[in-house]
Order: sequence, then C-alpha cells, then structure tokens
Amino acid sequence: MKKIFLNIFIFFFLSSTLNIYPQGYIRNIYIERKNVFDSTQKDWFFAAKLANSLRVVTRQYVIEDELLFSPNDEIDIELIEETERNLRNTGLFTSVKIELDSVGNDLFDIYLTTQDRWSTRPSLLFGTGGGAQNIGGRLEELNFLGTATYLTLEGLYRTENNTGWQGYTAISQKRLFRSEYGFEAGLFANKYTTTQFLGLNKPFRTLDTKSSFGVFGNNSFGNEFLFKPDSSYELMFYHSRSISGWYSRAWRDIDRVFFTAYLQLEDIDRGRPEFKRAYDNSGKFLIAFSSISEDYVKSTKLNNYLIEDFSIGGWGTAILGRTFSLGGKGESYYYIAGQGEQSYFDGKLYLWGQLTGASAFAQSRGLNTYQEFSGQAFYRAYDWLLLATRIRQQTVWNWYGLRQLILDNSTGLRGFPVNQITGDNRIIGNIEARLFPDIRFWIFNTGLVLFYDFGTAWRQNTEITKTQWKNSIGFGLRVYDMKSTGSHGIYRIDFAYNLTDKKFGEIIFTSGQLFSAIKSHIFKLPQIFGLEFDSD
Repeated sequence: MKKIFLNIFIFFFLSSTLNIYPQGYIRNIYIERKNVFDSTQKDWFFAAKLANSLRVVTRQYVIEDELLFSPNDEIDIELIEETERNLRNTGLFTSVKIELDSVGNDLFDIYLTTQDRWSTRPSLLFGTGGGAQNIGGRLEELNFLGTATYLTLEGLYRTENNTGWQGYTAISQKRLFRSEYGFEAGLFANKYTTTQFLGLNKPFRTLDTKSSFGVFGNNSFGNEFLFKPDSSYELMFYHSRSISGWYSRAWRDIDRVFFTAYLQLEDIDRGRPEFKRAYDNSGKFLIAFSSISEDYVKSTKLNNYLIEDFSIGGWGTAILGRTFSLGGKGESYYYIAGQGEQSYFDGKLYLWGQLTGASAFAQSRGLNTYQEFSGQAFYRAYDWLLLATRIRQQTVWNWYGLRQLILDNSTGLRGFPVNQITGDNRIIGNIEARLFPDIRFWIFNTGLVLFYDFGTAWRQNTEITKTQWKNSIGFGLRVYDMKSTGSHGIYRIDFAYNLTDKKFGEIIFTSGQLFSAIKSHIFKLPQIFGLEFDSD
C-alpha cells in the first residue's frame, strides 16, 4: 500500500512540476464507492452507520457506464479528466477522484473513488420575499436505489396571488435501462394552471459523441396572470399543446462543430384576441450551425465549498428558419438569429459574456426583433473573499404580441414586492461580496454575503431614459450542506433594504444562491428568442 501511494505522489508531482503525462497502457481499473459518511473523515458521528444503512450506495454499473476508458487502452489524460468531470456533473457525488499508479512495463492501474451525496431529501419548504410566503414539503430522491433515477413529490402552499396549494411530481433517468437515451416526465398543478410533460432524448454525453436527437411533448392549460400598474391582475385563459423534435450532428476538430435541425408544432387557444402572443399557433422549423471551444477549470468557494467545474472558451450559433401557420391561426415568417459567448479566466479574474440578436421577416420588413446581453464576472480578492456580479438586458422592437417581464425578488431584485414592476423590456444586475470563513458545524459550513441589486423594466413605447431604476442593498447568511451539491445544498437568508422606497424590504429565506458565479459553454438547441413570459 505504501508503494501505491508513493507512486501516485511521484506521478502527480512530476505532472504538476514538469507537465509530464504518463505514457503506457491501462492494466486494471479499481472502483471504490464510498457512502455518504466515511469513518476516515471528520464528519463521522455515532449514528453514521445507521444513516448509511438507510440508503443504497450508487451502483457500480452507474459509474462504469460513464467511463471513457477500459483495460488495455492507451493512457489518455484528456479522457480521464473528462470522465471525472462527467461523474461530478451527474450530481450523485460530493467528490470524485481518479488516480494512476504505475506498475511497471508501461502499465498503470487506475483507482477511481467516489463519495455519494445524501440523495434522499425530505424537506420543509419555507420561503418569504416581496410580501409573499410559501410553506410546504418536498420528498426528493436523487439516486433511487443507487440507480441514478430521480424522483420528486412536492406540495407547497403559496400566498402569492392567493394561489393556495400546488403540487409537483417528476421522474427522470439519464440512462434509461443503461442505454444512451434519457427519459423525463412530470406533472405540475395548482388552482390556476396544470402542466404535463414527457421527453425522450439521446444527448451529447461526451466530447466525442457524434449525434444527439430527441422528442419532447407538453400539454398545459388553465389561467395565467396579466399584472397591471395598480397592483391588480387579470386572469388569461389558455390551453397549449406542443411537440418538438430535433437531430444534431457534431464534428470534432480544433473546436466542436454542430449542425442541428429542429421542428416544433404548437396549438394554443388564448381565449381572447388581446392575449395573443408572438408566434402563437405556428410551426417552427429551424436549422443551426454552431461551434464550441472549451477548456475546463476546477475551483472551490465560488457558489459553495465543493469542487465545481466550469469551461473557458466560447460558443456561437447562427440560426435560419421558417415559421408557418397551423390551422390558419398563425403567421408565416422567415427567421434569422445569432448568439455568441466568450469567457476569460486568469486564475483570479473571470469574465463571461453573451450577445443574442434575432428577428422575423415578412417580405422586407423586420418584426419581432429581439436583442439580449448577459454578463457574468468574479474576482477572487482572497481565498476567502469572492466578488461576483451579473447583468442581463432584454429589449424588443416591433414586437407583435403580449409580453410580460417581471422585476422582483424572484427575478433578482431583492426587497421589492412581487409582480408589481413589469414591462416588455428589462435590465437586472446584481453585485455580491461572498465571504467563505470556513466555519464548519458537522456537515454544514457557513458563509456571508453583502449585496447590491439594481434594475428597471419598461414598455416598448417608453424611452429607457424615462424609466425609473430600482435599487436595494443588504446582507445575507449562507449555510452549505457539505453532503449535497447544487441549489439544494445551499440555504439562503437575505436582509434587503429598498433604496428606492427607503424601507426595509423584509427577510428573504429560500434555497440556492441568487445567481451562480460561473457559466459554462454548452450545446444549445436552436430556438425562437424573446418568447419568455413571466406569469407569476
């Protein structure tokens, strides 16, 4: 055993100091699956064995299905690193580690160690913000019987708009019957609206996956909210049925290049003509030519204390298409759109930016024109201090159809009442100083945040110089569950002061960071931009 660890140490020392990677072949692959609590770690406690016995460790085949290498393969560090990233991105583990051990004659053994996250999460849901309160419960299983199957059942009572009780249930499996196909299905319902969805797809799982395709169906009906300046609202009847399918082909050279064809058919009944939105009752056929360039970085103390992967590089797509009327109720337009992203990271400063532009054309006239800019940045001042910011700007011209973008606590402006600031266009920005003092209590760690939020929303016929900007400042407490990943492992309490109205905006209690400090460049299906509609 001492020899194994000595060889591992020598390998990583040489790799990091001399940038030398091993050459040879894989002899054996050893997989060690650790449960949530491990006796060699500091969070082991008197009931750890009992806690571990209440769940099933992730099945070995789930891990093996993600391996991009096999015994007798030549050593490829890129495939080893990609495997480690892919396993972390499953959301099943709090840690993933792959190590190589030289056994002589150009042969290496691979030791892969995973530690499960706590996957069964009964939760008491309680949230406040903007004058609305939520209370309820959720039973969520992220890794049912160790098979990487996701199940959730939720009941929530909401005071917002007198919604009352609502329920949600969903199931998904990223590898249905250990295949390359993923499956998802779900149902959401409250007294205003009901949504049902079902999807089957084959995603781009690795950097060398050559094709992706899928089909997705949605049935949604009920009433949506149209909010008015006097804080009242009107209910809008709707019944929407849609089905979409796509096929995408990828080529890998210096960058990855994609060709994608996408088709969506949608039938919508809005009840009244004044509730009509752009592209209602229209089929949409889109083709996209895209490319992505990415290198990967691992870091901690960005959104929590766990290791997170993010990509540095760029993404670009050009979309051409045609909309066509269904049942004589829609419009036929030509469509053109483009989106570009770029990121930069020098070890301390991170920058990410995205620019989107799109428009439909009837003859030579442009309409339903949409433009968006999104930006993210952070600067690591110290190991324990991260300065993070984001901004998003959305603007339309000659947009024919109802639009509603909301500016409140749920969209990023803390300390303001819900659903009272709306418009066709919106700008929202947030600046946070995130402190990671590393004060740990058993499986929980802590953090502090100082924040400044700003934003505005305005109608198409209003000049931006005449719109009123909203501002708030405050501080918050973060509690991080070290046995969980993602938003479910972060508990957020914010105290916001409304600078516009000069009053305390109440306590906000919810889960997850308001925004992630990082963005990754990923493959995206072509779409009609600008269809976002905030209902509540």
